[in-house]
Amino acid sequence: MALLSAQNIHKNFGQLEVLKGIDLEVQAGEVICLIGASGSGKSTFLRCLNYLELPTDGIINYQGTPIDPKVTNLNQVRSSMGMVFQHFNLFPHMSVLENIIEAPIKVQKIKRSEAIQIANRLLEKVGLSDKAKEYPARLSGGQKQRVAIARALAMDPKLMLFDEPTSALDPETVESVLNVMKQLVNDGMTMIIVTHEISFARAVADRICFLHEGKILEEGSPCELLDSPKNARTQEFLKSVIA
Repeated sequence: MALLSAQNIHKNFGQLEVLKGIDLEVQAGEVICLIGASGSGKSTFLRCLNYLELPTDGIINYQGTPIDPKVTNLNQVRSSMGMVFQHFNLFPHMSVLENIIEAPIKVQKIKRSEAIQIANRLLEKVGLSDKAKEYPARLSGGQKQRVAIARALAMDPKLMLFDEPTSALDPETVESVLNVMKQLVNDGMTMIIVTHEISFARAVADRICFLHEGKILEEGSPCELLDSPKNARTQEFLKSVIA
């Protein structure tokens, strides 16, 4: 059984139809990269998966159960789907450590001492053991994003969603974030990643999906999609992004 399946997902913003019927199945341990031009619907689709955006139509099954916002505890769903945003979304008034322990204590009711232990282990994992007491304003973009990853991991998610995690970073700091994500791949984490980093997608993805105008136009293994794309629009897009 798939860990997550999205069937015929549509999303309208008023008269604007952003998603036009997307189907996607994700198996446990699978890494899927979503690529495509800006405005193709990648980030909207990702936000529909954990109901940060309410789909206009379609069904999302997660861990074998349909998500129904009328009856499903969405906070519970979101706590097992870690989300890492383009602009970090850290609480500026909280230290790095406080950012990481906030949700485990408040949502999962974990003891503060245990949450701190988890946070310290995760900060070591993302290479920021010395930043626990710092505040976000004193961190570089790459450091903020690694804190955001640690914060998402603190909830022990079954699935990680990444929404263009490196697009707001300086080129120098991109590599530090991608290295942490590669480590998660090696750990067997299930991941859906919206990215413009094509070489990274080639290195980590089991499947790459090319989105265009609210639909998955083509999908396949990195070799299939990046080296031998069948669709003319996919070919055109890849020519523009691969030097």
